[in-house]
Amino acid sequence: MSDFWLAAANFFTPVINIGVCIAAFFVNPFICLLYPPLPEFVPVPEDPPAVVEKYSIEDYRILYHPDAVPAEKTAAEILAETLNRITGGENFAAEPAASFTGSNEILVGRISGEDVSALGREGYLIKPLGEDAIVITGGEPRGTLYGVHKFLEKYLDCRYYSAWLRPVPSGPAEIPAVKEERYVPPVLFRETCWASAWNLEYSVANGLNNNIWREIPEEWGGTDGYNGYLDEYGIKRGYFAHTMVSQFVRTSEFFGSKPEWFAWRDSENRRMATQLCLTNPEVLAQMIKEVRAALREDSSQPIISITQEDNDQYCQCAQCRAVDDGEGSQSGTMIRFINAVADALKDEFPDVFFDAFAYWYTRTPPRLVKPRDNVIVRLCSIECCFAHPLNDPGCAPNRAFASDIKAWSKIAKNLSIWDYTTNFSQYNVIFPNFKVLQANMQFFVENNAKGVFEQGNGEAVTWLGANSEFGALRDYLLTRLLWDPYLDYDAAMNEFLKAYYGGGWQYIREYLDLVCGNAGKKAPHTGMTCGIMSGDKDLLDLKINQINYADALWEKAIELAGDEPVGEYGESYRRHVQRSRLSWTWWKACRKVGEFTRLQRVQTWQQANRDYFWELKDYNVFKYREGWSDVNFFWQIPPDPLNHWWGKEFWGTPMDWYGGMNRP
Repeated sequence: MSDFWLAAANFFTPVINIGVCIAAFFVNPFICLLYPPLPEFVPVPEDPPAVVEKYSIEDYRILYHPDAVPAEKTAAEILAETLNRITGGENFAAEPAASFTGSNEILVGRISGEDVSALGREGYLIKPLGEDAIVITGGEPRGTLYGVHKFLEKYLDCRYYSAWLRPVPSGPAEIPAVKEERYVPPVLFRETCWASAWNLEYSVANGLNNNIWREIPEEWGGTDGYNGYLDEYGIKRGYFAHTMVSQFVRTSEFFGSKPEWFAWRDSENRRMATQLCLTNPEVLAQMIKEVRAALREDSSQPIISITQEDNDQYCQCAQCRAVDDGEGSQSGTMIRFINAVADALKDEFPDVFFDAFAYWYTRTPPRLVKPRDNVIVRLCSIECCFAHPLNDPGCAPNRAFASDIKAWSKIAKNLSIWDYTTNFSQYNVIFPNFKVLQANMQFFVENNAKGVFEQGNGEAVTWLGANSEFGALRDYLLTRLLWDPYLDYDAAMNEFLKAYYGGGWQYIREYLDLVCGNAGKKAPHTGMTCGIMSGDKDLLDLKINQINYADALWEKAIELAGDEPVGEYGESYRRHVQRSRLSWTWWKACRKVGEFTRLQRVQTWQQANRDYFWELKDYNVFKYREGWSDVNFFWQIPPDPLNHWWGKEFWGTPMDWYGGMNRP
């Protein structure tokens, strides 16, 4: 069979080449007339750094109280270590002291004696003390630690841009005059799901405080996260999501003997093992028993998740249907059930919150029942459009979500958000949501959200093989917004682009403005699983002149980037640019435009496919989409001409380079 297709390819390819050359001869001139070249991008001249009067802190002592909480000692040590890195010496050390003189000192934490009662657990205070002393303190356990990081950022220009990029200036320890600043973050539970969030130091420096991806030890401030358990490998796992039948009233243990505990589905005319019957009193009793046992094993964290599984097979038995009909939503049975669990356990665990989803079929709030004060409602934006702000009244999917969040905020004392910030069906293509991130975060906070989880491409780390696109930038911006939704967003983006991509950063900013401004134009909405194939324009709809313009932006960014190593791994600015450009090339290859257009010789666009495949390999990008099935990978595709349609290498697009193409 392979010999037949090879022979067919050898016969038809020259014919195809002749046909496309003729087509290109007639079509290309009309395309150029219809879409003339766009004006060349001219970067804005950068202003020279402002001249600011500074004073030396070279001879300052860094003091913390001997009875300080562990995170305050860590904060003092981080301050001393960073100042030593800046100066290239060893003059600074964190010293325990029961008192201070107020002269040539930086007072870290409770040693200052400042009243921090209004700062909660995480707020900080930075202020001058007299002529030549500085106070950095905050609420316990983490406020002082955050205050030190903000001091380093604002007065010494030290930032964690990613887990692998923390540039520290070199020179004398000099700072501008310190101004008094108090700040308490409005979002209490903060977490992202991108590569850098796996890193402890990055997470603490940027204010992430949950425990989904890593434990934060007490000396680093600890976490406000989810109670958990030790898995079979001795690794602590949190009761974080989709826990009802997978971790509590387990299908594997109870479905065989207690099928009536599980959801009745009319379409199947039977009980299904994938959700629970929430009006069955035996189910409630068992859930209370299981959650009590879990909390007795670990109640160190403030939250335990009792959440529906990731499917829509909710119970349709007569009792559940009656409740849901009366409440106007399946959230009726859910909130009543969670309330009952919370009521049963509140006396034994008064500091624990019981977490429930408002997700998929439970997203619309109930008419009658209200969540208890010790219940957290976690509202999920999975159906939303991310080309438009969530509070955009002209966007139908978002209009419905906005209505739900406003209704929940009126009845739920504790509202949390699960938001989505990547394209889960295609990790390696640009996800043009940068223009909505700040507006969405502000919308959450203004509707009383006390926790936000920004789910992204958590597999975008080298060893998981999905490390292209703009994950590092997006995570940095999200962490900044979780801390301060009203920051100068453009300045934060530009400072990252400059630090991460080098001299051509303005060209990348122009590219991002182009694609994000185009999102939602052809098809009105961009979801978290949007497509990009030739006939599917719900991600981007760029014309040929815009494509050429974007190509020129990338070429100039690469030219100006420079080859000097930057960051922990020693990758150059140019490698950073080229890695992110992979997402642009993915879009072009899937849409068959640019160097991948079929209006040229077959061998030419096949070579473009081949070159791109090996570029992905070079950057260790082998993950196609969310999930661990082999059809989500393309690294195992051998460059074997006998394995491909018509016997040709890379006849299709990157969408074809995953496990399914290898199957007989």
